[in-house]
Amino acid sequence: MPRHTFRSLIINVEVPLFCWFFAFMFSDPIKSNLIIFRTCYLTLGYSKTECALLGSQNPDDQTANLEKVVQPFAAVTGMMNTVVEGFCSSIVCLFVGPWSDRFGRKPIIVAPLIGYFLYFVLTTIFSLVETASPWYSVICTLPVGLSGGIPSLFAAILCHVTDSTSQENRGMKMGVIECTIFLGIVLGTVSSSYIFTFTSYEFVFSLGAICCLVGLIFTIYCIPESIANQESEGKIKELFRVSNINEMVTTTFKKRDNYVRFTVLCCILMITLSTITVTGGGSVMFLFLREQFHWSLQKYTLFAAAGSVCQILGTISAVYVLHKVLKIPETVLILVALLSSLNGALMMGLAHSYWTVYFVPLAKLLDGIFGPMVRSLVSKVLPNEEIGKVFASLTACQFFLGIVGSPLYTLIYNDTISTSPGFFNFVTAGIYIFEICVVIGVIVVRTVATKSPFEVLINESMEDVHLDDEVDS
Repeated sequence: MPRHTFRSLIINVEVPLFCWFFAFMFSDPIKSNLIIFRTCYLTLGYSKTECALLGSQNPDDQTANLEKVVQPFAAVTGMMNTVVEGFCSSIVCLFVGPWSDRFGRKPIIVAPLIGYFLYFVLTTIFSLVETASPWYSVICTLPVGLSGGIPSLFAAILCHVTDSTSQENRGMKMGVIECTIFLGIVLGTVSSSYIFTFTSYEFVFSLGAICCLVGLIFTIYCIPESIANQESEGKIKELFRVSNINEMVTTTFKKRDNYVRFTVLCCILMITLSTITVTGGGSVMFLFLREQFHWSLQKYTLFAAAGSVCQILGTISAVYVLHKVLKIPETVLILVALLSSLNGALMMGLAHSYWTVYFVPLAKLLDGIFGPMVRSLVSKVLPNEEIGKVFASLTACQFFLGIVGSPLYTLIYNDTISTSPGFFNFVTAGIYIFEICVVIGVIVVRTVATKSPFEVLINESMEDVHLDDEVDS
């Protein structure tokens, strides 16, 4: 393997990314559980003894009815947490994208890690104060929103990867990034309920703070700056200039040959809609499984972990076999991923027995290749000097509009909890059907833009062959 290829695969930005995903997946179900418990006895006035039975594996009729009363109130509180964090952090991301092109990527990685560290510290304090209303949890999310949150962190990491890799090995690095995310999700989800069983709320959130602190220290001392000639004067002054947003928007919407602008905008639309389904569905999935099948927190975390393992295996296998070996282009694999996601949503919505839910991860085995293939397609159709700005725009839209998912799905779930708690899965299926139409449109338009009907697909495959030959040489 050439030296420059090896350097690009050295583990660096994966460490803070893993620390964040592990901390989030480790603590998020526990936080949902705490909000439900606090809502029950503080907001609605039930006894702690009654509220402690919520989420038990085989509840009696009284507890099951109480669950239906508490869940809508808890869902609204969880929705506000998501909206406040997502809205503020997405606004900040709009400014820091172009700013990082001039002043460096590391500050944009460091700031959200500081914000999440403070979030876990505040949430630990919140868990210690037993009389604190569940609405105080919204205040805990403010440091995250003001520091840029996961949108800025993820955008900066994507830009860092773009800066520090050549085009031929960028896809390999993106694959490593994706596997890092899944690994953090699996380890965090699996360990969450078990550690919580033997410890406490405050221990879980304190561990999250430690994870973010480790990622922060590693970023400061071990990750090199990827911008060679960054500016040093006027960092604060230039941060919130409106021209930063104008520059990013102009680059994203700039007219290009061969319908490249149409392709880029469709990619942004698809990844944003998918984020809406993930954030929206994820915000009520635990509530749905508790209501429909009386799942405990432990059973839910094991199920989520099993789904993440399936995604890891499906993503690695599909990217290597279908994309690298068989040279199937990104556009076709995006279509395959969306069909897989549609299959999983329909199966979850139609599930009326708990054992059928376990087949859902297998039904959506290939949906994990969606994100890498969309980002790979964008990086191939744009010049290198514009990828950073467009990635920042893509990430900002993804998370800014993605916050619509939580209130939308919460409203749908609360309105259908008594008749069909799983109805939101069919809403997800409808969004995936629309995305399938969009990617088919991209394939058709890119084909029409060429002389030969299959020239686009052949060109994408030949690019991969050419890049592989360069790597082998």
